[in-house]
Amino acid sequence: MQGFLLQTQSIRDEDLIVHVLTKNQIKTLYRFYGKRHSVLNVGRKIDFEEENDDQFLPKLRNVLHLGYLWEREMERLFFWQRFCALLFKHLEGVHSLDSIYFDTLDDGANKLSKQHPLRVILEMYATLLNFEGRLQNYNSCFLCDAKLEHSVALAQGFILAHPSCLKTKSLNLEKIQAFFRTQSTIDLEIEEVEELWRTLNLGF
Repeated sequence: MQGFLLQTQSIRDEDLIVHVLTKNQIKTLYRFYGKRHSVLNVGRKIDFEEENDDQFLPKLRNVLHLGYLWEREMERLFFWQRFCALLFKHLEGVHSLDSIYFDTLDDGANKLSKQHPLRVILEMYATLLNFEGRLQNYNSCFLCDAKLEHSVALAQGFILAHPSCLKTKSLNLEKIQAFFRTQSTIDLEIEEVEELWRTLNLGF
């Protein structure tokens, strides 16, 4: 079975509780003797076996790290791990999932070696927001309910507002709407991409 590590939690001795996103589930598994095995870092894609335990959590067995070349680049790895941590918080408490969550991570991980990491992550985020029906498709400010004009600001979850209402950096409304519609950052400048990343860090 394959999955992405979304969170690891150290407990007694060097054991770990790990949360792994698979094709249709988030599995919570127990890993014995962390220092005696390969390191399990957030964001890694692994192949593994699950062993049932009637007394406690299922055990994580026979772990194989399915690595990517970009994992050697600290900046790309940092952005990837940050996104995985935010995704875990968003999905915390959920067990059964649609395969789009795994597929989106899998696709993004394959793109990350060749494309700008923030662009890949923002496109992944927009894909998931669109699937969840959370991409705003109306033209009014969520704070004052008045019509949006040429400039817009983004709140957590990429909710649209007037820059004067939200008191944050303004972005071009037409560009943001195109991004929402296509889930592509191709028309966004790097400064706009960085601003969207800062907003994403507020949480899903």
